[in-house]
Amino acid sequence: MNCDYIIKGRYILPVIDNKWIENGAVAVSGTDILAVGEACALEKKYKVKKVIDAGNSIVMPGLINTHTHAAMAYFRGLADDLPLIEWLENNIWPAERRHVNAKFIKRSGELAVLEMLKSGITCFNDMYFFEEVLGGVAERAGQRAILGEVILDFPAPSAKNPQEAIQKTLDQIEEFKKSELIDVAFAPHSIYACSRENLEKINELALANNTLVHIHISETEKELSDALEKYEKTPIEYLNDLNLLSERTVAIHSVWLKKGDFDILKEKNVKISHNPISNMKLASGISPIIEMTREHGITVGLGTDGAASNNTLDLFSEMKMCSMLHKITGLNPEILNAYEIVKMATIDAARVLGKENHLGSLEAGKKADIITINLDKPHLTPIYNPFSHLVYCVEAQDVENVMVNGKMVMCKREVANMDEEMIIKEGELFRIKN
Repeated sequence: MNCDYIIKGRYILPVIDNKWIENGAVAVSGTDILAVGEACALEKKYKVKKVIDAGNSIVMPGLINTHTHAAMAYFRGLADDLPLIEWLENNIWPAERRHVNAKFIKRSGELAVLEMLKSGITCFNDMYFFEEVLGGVAERAGQRAILGEVILDFPAPSAKNPQEAIQKTLDQIEEFKKSELIDVAFAPHSIYACSRENLEKINELALANNTLVHIHISETEKELSDALEKYEKTPIEYLNDLNLLSERTVAIHSVWLKKGDFDILKEKNVKISHNPISNMKLASGISPIIEMTREHGITVGLGTDGAASNNTLDLFSEMKMCSMLHKITGLNPEILNAYEIVKMATIDAARVLGKENHLGSLEAGKKADIITINLDKPHLTPIYNPFSHLVYCVEAQDVENVMVNGKMVMCKREVANMDEEMIIKEGELFRIKN
């Protein structure tokens, strides 16, 4: 039997359970994983076109970023050490009005896609402006993305009104309907930036087009208190009354929740995007994911948020910080073991995005989105447990190779379809000029 690639490594982590295969391999045919097992057995079974021997490495599924604003990369470090509302209304929104256009999205989006690929992120869920431009950037680079044209009740750089943003979303659905890498979601910003009428319209269209709904929910204490004052309901209760909550809803942040909110999230099978670093940096609060997962069985995946509030797009940092945060707040070192954390960046993240049948683990029949981690580093020596290493030791720069949809998009830290030197130069020029 023929296959296109066999990727070999010291540790193969399928992530279907808390186990690994030593001296294993993954066989790839076309866009799909053909088999996972011991290297010697797969090399005997398949006639392979190319063997990638990653040597002393971890071979694992590509990481999945469940929430970001990719093209905010040019705003990295622009307004730090501020509370969310001041950061957003007095700094980020004015900067967006001054700078954001299609050209900005292309260049800043290229920087974000480059950063994410080099840190092992093979799929990301986005919310921002001119998403069709970002979709082109990601597709040319060979990266998966879910595009979410942000929908606001006020004029935005890419749409004069929410109706225009909704139409842009519909246009993007049509534009990318044949893409193997790009999907489109409806992305209302939040309940405080979208009217009831627009949220109801979005829900209707998302249902008709079978798309995700990607929305910030209960991010701050102020959002919760404002909703209770205005609607006499929590944000979760308010959205539930609009029938906007379902298995297709990606609830971003979900920090300030009341007891009844957990039952609604569970009943409606809503998925949560947990962004611990951004929430800590903006001092928004700590999402109660232990209660969500342990007591209610709610699916939670990790996200970076945008580089303007993180300030990187690095899921390895997110994994480590997530683990530490919940251990110290629970005063329990056994809360969220390393395997559970890795799941939140892989298979559980895939579940959040409704892609668990195709992505998130190394299994025959799933898409060949695979990364390798080079273990020949002082900070990665010695190694006893590869899951533990991924959470507590590995850094983004340790990612050596990246495959997406059966194609090598990064080999030995060199990204195939992007001019890294030029992208970095243009990013610095933006800062100098502005």
